[in-house]
Amino acid sequence: MGFRLLSVFRNNHIQSLLGNVISAFFNVLSFAILVRILPESAFGEWVMFIATYNVLDQIRTALLQSGLIKFYAGTDEATARSVCGAAWYVALALTIIFLLLNAGVLAIGWHYFNATWQFFLLHLGLLLVLSLPFNFASWLLQARHQFDKIVHIRLLQNSSFLLLLVILHYTGNARITLILYAYAFALGIASLYCMLQRWTSIHSLWFRKKEQVKALFVYGRLIVGSMVTSGFIPYSDNFFIRTMINPAAVAIYSIPQKFMEVIEIILRSFVATAQPTLSAAVNRNDWREVSKAFCRYTGAVTFLILPFIIGLIIFVQPLIIILAKKNYLGATPIVLIFLFSAILYPIDRFIGVTLDMINKPQLNFYKNLLKVSINVVGDLVFIWLFMDLRAVAAVSFLNLLAGVAFGYYFLKKQLQLSVKDILKEGWASCSLLLEKLPAKLQLVKKIN
Repeated sequence: MGFRLLSVFRNNHIQSLLGNVISAFFNVLSFAILVRILPESAFGEWVMFIATYNVLDQIRTALLQSGLIKFYAGTDEATARSVCGAAWYVALALTIIFLLLNAGVLAIGWHYFNATWQFFLLHLGLLLVLSLPFNFASWLLQARHQFDKIVHIRLLQNSSFLLLLVILHYTGNARITLILYAYAFALGIASLYCMLQRWTSIHSLWFRKKEQVKALFVYGRLIVGSMVTSGFIPYSDNFFIRTMINPAAVAIYSIPQKFMEVIEIILRSFVATAQPTLSAAVNRNDWREVSKAFCRYTGAVTFLILPFIIGLIIFVQPLIIILAKKNYLGATPIVLIFLFSAILYPIDRFIGVTLDMINKPQLNFYKNLLKVSINVVGDLVFIWLFMDLRAVAAVSFLNLLAGVAFGYYFLKKQLQLSVKDILKEGWASCSLLLEKLPAKLQLVKKIN
């Protein structure tokens, strides 16, 4: 019945949104359990480790995801197979490089790490290997617009980790070592499922062509700078907080970051459908459609997130207690700063996506480099002056504002658009979505 119900929602936006909702729902539950079963210092260390893993995973994603979508979507079968094979070749090569670097860091710096980080780094390579088929299948399914299958993958991976956490908690074995093994097992299960379903197309590796490998790498290396600098912003926050304050403060600061998952659900869903749409318009040299698509996505998501932001602001303290515990209520002002900043998230994200898709990834890189530079300098100065997490959150707002101003200025030089167009196209898209919703709900009732 569950998958039959999913078939009702054939709209790509709905399916992409559903996948992100499922992922975020299980992530929030997992987060809530981890907050309760780990001491603040241990939880702060776990947050830092996962952030470290995510940085490496983002490098791999940046190098391949956008390029795979750009060169794969809308092509003939032979070209698509060659592109897929080239992407697998680059993915495997990069993963091997990560493993060698990890081994080098362990060999050189073993005595500088505490026991927890020695354990973490010993298993970092395992996570990178186990997550590769899972991630690659997600990118490929996105390029094919098969968002319903991405829902299946995310449901399996996230629910597996949550189930294992519950088992560890109720058996009294909630140690950080076993939590890492549970995370690795969930990634492995999802990757195995993707391979059994043949969603990874790993056989295409034999059909790779040298020119496709080169094209993917040349295009992807420009995206890497943008995504890594963007991902380094929250990582630098956590790093400076841990170093200049303490690991427990990292745990406090992770609360507002988790609140942003609600906004990220909507953003990631629309970004996933925007990338192939923008890429197809660029490949047709339809610049009017590129501009219209940017305005439509940016405006629609801005309007869609407003009710969520308002709701989160109103119920911020009860939600913190539900998500974590009462002793995390100190995060309230930080959460509020993040929520007020979130209104700029859609325009910032879609400026970056659009610059990448119109073959101007260097401009997106400069935008994110500006943001991370402001963030690093601001964190160092503000923490040194105030030793207050609110100051760190304020710096995050400043770098976001600077990034939007920079990106909008340069995107406007490439496309004909205005703030008025963004609001107009966005409102029209939201109205159309709301008009279709009653019909969808009626169909759901009939199925039930």
